[in-house]
Amino acid sequence: MWREQIKKEATEALKSGDKKRVEVLRFLVSLIDKRGLQLPPDALTEAEEINVLRKELRNKEEAREMFLKAGREDLVKEQDYEIEVVKTYLPKELDEAELKKIVEEVVTEKGKVFGVVMGETMKRVAGKANGELVSKIVKEALS
Repeated sequence: MWREQIKKEATEALKSGDKKRVEVLRFLVSLIDKRGLQLPPDALTEAEEINVLRKELRNKEEAREMFLKAGREDLVKEQDYEIEVVKTYLPKELDEAELKKIVEEVVTEKGKVFGVVMGETMKRVAGKANGELVSKIVKEALS
């Protein structure tokens, strides 16, 4: 799973002397480990790991925006680097056209109840789409 891959790459980065990358990768491993401790034993799935990485990506993007508003270019560059590292471990997100197709299938199968459509769509796109975008597309499909 992703945790093992990130750990392996952290070791490689350490050997090559890339301290900045090692720091970011070790932090990601610690976040995944922390999430694993919150779940029952052996319940940490790849989708859960991806959710942890997506949440961290959102946090870093929000921090970047705050640093940008504060005029802290040094911290903006640091966040940019960390954002790029996190993105390398996330699967390619589905585009809007693909999401619309999935939402249409779910609406056809499950009916036009927002919560049901949203829940089923999120199950199908687990880790491959932003929840806000899915919500927007579901609302459009149901209106």
